[in-house]
Amino acid sequence: MNMKRLQAVLLALLLVTATGCGTKIERNDSIAVTTTTAVAEEANVEIEQETDDLEIPTYDETKITARNLEYKEFKQTYNAETGEVSGDAKVADKREDFKGEGYVTNIKSVTDWNHSFELTHTQYYNVSITVAADEDIKNGIAIDGVTVGEFTCTGNGKWQTFTINNVYLESGKVKMSLAEVDYCNITAINQIANLSQALEEPQLVNNNADYNAQALFSYLVENYGKKVILGQYDTVGTSAETALIYKTTGKYPAIRFGDMTLFTQKNSVLAENEIPAAEDWAENGGIVGYMWHWTDPVEKKEYYSDKTDFDLSKAVTEENIATMSIEQIKKLQKEGKISEECVAIIEDIDAVSEQLAALRDKGIAVLWRPLHEASNGYFWWGKDAESYKWLWKLLYTRQTEYHKLNNLIWVWSAQNANWYVGDDYCDILSVDIYDSGNKSSQVNSLLFLQSISKNKPIAMSECGNFPSIQNIANDKALWSYIGQWGGNFLMNDDGTLSEENNTAVDLITMYNNNYTITRDELPDFKSLASEIKTDAEKKSEEKSDSSKKSEETSSVSDSSKAETTKKEETSSKTE
Repeated sequence: MNMKRLQAVLLALLLVTATGCGTKIERNDSIAVTTTTAVAEEANVEIEQETDDLEIPTYDETKITARNLEYKEFKQTYNAETGEVSGDAKVADKREDFKGEGYVTNIKSVTDWNHSFELTHTQYYNVSITVAADEDIKNGIAIDGVTVGEFTCTGNGKWQTFTINNVYLESGKVKMSLAEVDYCNITAINQIANLSQALEEPQLVNNNADYNAQALFSYLVENYGKKVILGQYDTVGTSAETALIYKTTGKYPAIRFGDMTLFTQKNSVLAENEIPAAEDWAENGGIVGYMWHWTDPVEKKEYYSDKTDFDLSKAVTEENIATMSIEQIKKLQKEGKISEECVAIIEDIDAVSEQLAALRDKGIAVLWRPLHEASNGYFWWGKDAESYKWLWKLLYTRQTEYHKLNNLIWVWSAQNANWYVGDDYCDILSVDIYDSGNKSSQVNSLLFLQSISKNKPIAMSECGNFPSIQNIANDKALWSYIGQWGGNFLMNDDGTLSEENNTAVDLITMYNNNYTITRDELPDFKSLASEIKTDAEKKSEEKSDSSKKSEETSSVSDSSKAETTKKEETSSKTE
């Protein structure tokens, strides 16, 4: 019987908003350090696009087999005072509303208290612990020294219950140690066993989506829940990261992700190279994706909320400006009906739309992910949910109806259910995850997004390091796609591979297995778009023919009725 030790580790005294697994993702402080590395200093960028003359390694495919666990019902409550108490810890009964005979307090070391219990089956469990503290304190639960979840106990002196969902535990004894604790619950859970990624009637929210967007989306839907499409963020204006992936793994990522950030800043050589890089990627069979680190529209210097005074709420208006010309919008400003901030936002949207239109005109569909990580509050568009939703809908309407950007597939990643823009305004739900060194499948984040909308593909739009493909398979967490962040999350300053987040072995395994998709495995999207177009035209002709036949039948019927009426009238007169 395998022995497992479940331990809650006292981490630090921090003031952090708690993350509720499966319900909401409010903050992830590590995200803040990830969003500047993909924009390189012009003088220091070596554009590495040519790989034809390099000796590229080839690797055998790793066969990944998912574990198959049988769910067995299990639920037990363990009172803290029945565990092992040592050191300075002691059993007390002064704090109100505890369960059992008391609780354990004065825990100064993780060895001062622990509780062992027997698990009958290897499967997934929810681990709930009820704790109290007189000051904010962050705790982490670890199994055999590996952290599986964290929570922050608010220092209000009251009992609080925290649940870590879907923890994989093997049968045998487990041992838990914690801060001031009343009791814990261990409950077997079949959420992963029953996890389904079937989509009932997925469709693009833009009814006028062009055939290229339809082709890409149909592929994403057909593939969802089967394999994970791999993506990589490139330094703006270069193909440095995707080239490095190719040199390391022998495969290209299926998706090249770029950033529109420089198109609303001052002119840059890198900006001039960006759209051609995307066009080249699509020409070689890859999928194009874009995000937008949008610098504040007025000063055009910063996008972080703590570094700019730009106030989005001042731009919000009830005027229907989404489809107006810029001249009409500026006229409203002169009349005092809208603000300077509102006009500046429209001008930036128009500037970025011009670049996306260039891709549209080349027949390139785009995974478009603007206004990312809004609920974290790090960016100026994330100060309040209502202003954010107004901006999203303004952006969507202006780009689809005014600029006719029918090549966009809209990806939402605000990361909090209260910030969701609604099923009518996005096509894919996604989340950005920066959890250094954590190779778990992040299935709870997938389940959280699934709770918001059950009929949208779900993606991991950014990550600091790839999850383990074995863990993804085991947990059935088959993300639509995963985007690995670039810059110093992948490369050293000299352009060589940095193994701080993903080792070479990690990347080779991720890019060479039976569960992931690389660029060479993608379909011919131009042919797929052509097929969709032909099918649509055929259906339109059949509908037209059916309508004509219906009209002819109706006309014959009306003529027959008229003839019958005439005969009846003649017969009546004769009589």
